[in-house]
Amino acid sequence: MGNTFSILVSSRKCIHKMQENVRLYGYEHRLASMRPLDIGIHEMHLNAEYTSERLLYEGRRAIEEDGAEVLILGCAAIYGFHQKMQDLLGVPVIDAVLAPFKYAEFLAELAQRFHWYPSRKWGNESPPPSEIKEWGLFNNREDFI
Repeated sequence: MGNTFSILVSSRKCIHKMQENVRLYGYEHRLASMRPLDIGIHEMHLNAEYTSERLLYEGRRAIEEDGAEVLILGCAAIYGFHQKMQDLLGVPVIDAVLAPFKYAEFLAELAQRFHWYPSRKWGNESPPPSEIKEWGLFNNREDFI
């Protein structure tokens, strides 16, 4: 989608954990910036107009000042703002709520259409039935209903 990205987060306190995740997944070299909105999660949808203004302002700064080619909305509470931002800023804007659902749909389609499933060899192999029984994981079936 782009060579660099910026993540827009609700507050500064989220930045450290987000940076840790970016490093963990090996994308640190593509991270242009982390930009806090400084809005409490509860207030985001109470004043959607203000939230939209802050998102556009910080998104524009991430693009123009930090060189971001893609913006990621790094908080589930920012759900629903991506389309307007994308239209006005002219870059892909990834919604952290929608993206995982689309990924799950993609994996389901691979399974249905091509019969591609996770490998069960070696590291992904199920434990033997005797171990599963010994662990008692499924003794109380009501836990799974």
